[in-house]
Amino acid sequence: MNAPRHTPAPDGASATTATTATTARKLRLRYVGIGLWMAFTWCGEGNAPAWEHALRTLVILLILPPLLLRANRHLTHKLYESARPGRIIAQLITARIAAVTIAFGAGFLLGHLLDPQAARSPVLPALGFLLLLASIPAQIRHAHRTRTATTHPATQPALSAPRLIATKLTLITTALLAQLLLTPYLPDATFAVAAALFLTTATLGPKAHSRFLLTDPAPTNEQAAHAPT
Repeated sequence: MNAPRHTPAPDGASATTATTATTARKLRLRYVGIGLWMAFTWCGEGNAPAWEHALRTLVILLILPPLLLRANRHLTHKLYESARPGRIIAQLITARIAAVTIAFGAGFLLGHLLDPQAARSPVLPALGFLLLLASIPAQIRHAHRTRTATTHPATQPALSAPRLIATKLTLITTALLAQLLLTPYLPDATFAVAAALFLTTATLGPKAHSRFLLTDPAPTNEQAAHAPT
């Protein structure tokens, strides 16, 4: 008997599948990075009390997402429309570095106010800032790829800052309770909770991103004029 013949998928379908797989892979890598960042933030005060870890992390999360989302949305739109992207890319990267610096600076200041006598090593903050600077080439490449997209960023779903903050608040509250429960039984509860934050964010983050954190773009004036009443 002749073997069944498999009809190859159309080029358009193959391209769409490849694009979807690439997008999913980038999203997973993105949440791996976010998980590392959250674990790094949680460990920032070493053996400080659990509530201090949670409060510092919460302050950083309340400051950073709104600043980053606002800067990314505004400057990414300008980048897509600009004929000379170099200046816009420089503004975008500067805004991101400034937002991260402001958020972590506020967290550091809060930690100092809560416990002025604590000895704080400058190694972790310096390492974090160096990693941020090392990400600049990757940010430049990503910005140039954004300009090659076929659709304007304003027409794509965007992250919702309130939902993002609520999700991270829930995660931080859970981490605080876990550390309070583990501290009497585990000498390194801080690092165990940091590892759990990383694993939770890296594994559940992509699912929450697609199902909960995205919101539809606001309709343009033209779309609103033709919307059914």
